[in-house]
Amino acid sequence: MNDARHLIWIALGALVGFGASFIFGDLLTLPLDLYYLIYFAVVIAFFSVYIKKTQLNLREWFSRRAVWGIVLGLIFGALLVQNVLSRPATEHFTGIYLAWLIFWRGLVYGAIDGLLLTVFPWIVTWRAYDVEKKPLRKKIVFGFLAWVFILVITTAYHAGYTDFRSKKLIQPNLGNTIMSIPTLVAANPIGSPLTHAIMHIAAVIHSPRTDLFLPPHRE
Repeated sequence: MNDARHLIWIALGALVGFGASFIFGDLLTLPLDLYYLIYFAVVIAFFSVYIKKTQLNLREWFSRRAVWGIVLGLIFGALLVQNVLSRPATEHFTGIYLAWLIFWRGLVYGAIDGLLLTVFPWIVTWRAYDVEKKPLRKKIVFGFLAWVFILVITTAYHAGYTDFRSKKLIQPNLGNTIMSIPTLVAANPIGSPLTHAIMHIAAVIHSPRTDLFLPPHRE
């Protein structure tokens, strides 16, 4: 594929991200875990439509440089854990409920965020310009373009939440820039969802009442 018209999917992704967070996470005050269920379903449904409409071969994309993607994902995940632990702890959960939160708000939520905020705009960019076949110099240039689109979707998604419609919006963009490095450098989708999931798990354990890592944030 080498067609810049493919970038229309970036606009659609931004609309889906903003719509999901604004309608179900902000406009409607749903129980948090119910909101996450709806958000996960919306993102998975959207990505499934993209796969079908554009005939994306997932196995091919995930198999390229997978080891590099995993290694970088773990390294940057460890860095993000240190960032989480450097912030004040909040009330902790324990027992079976904590195990559930680690799975639902940590692993699943983190992976879905990584898919929407990083993997999706990166894949769209790589396919729109057939970057895989280009020399390293051009791959670096298109990597920066993919990063711009990552910021577009990250901004749209977080702008759906009330408390991020301020200067606070800078923080998730900085954080997702770091979490996007594994995918941008390895040119493999695995790394960034892995980093996201590790960071979310750390937040669930250390500061589940965080006002930064696990939106939407409510009193």
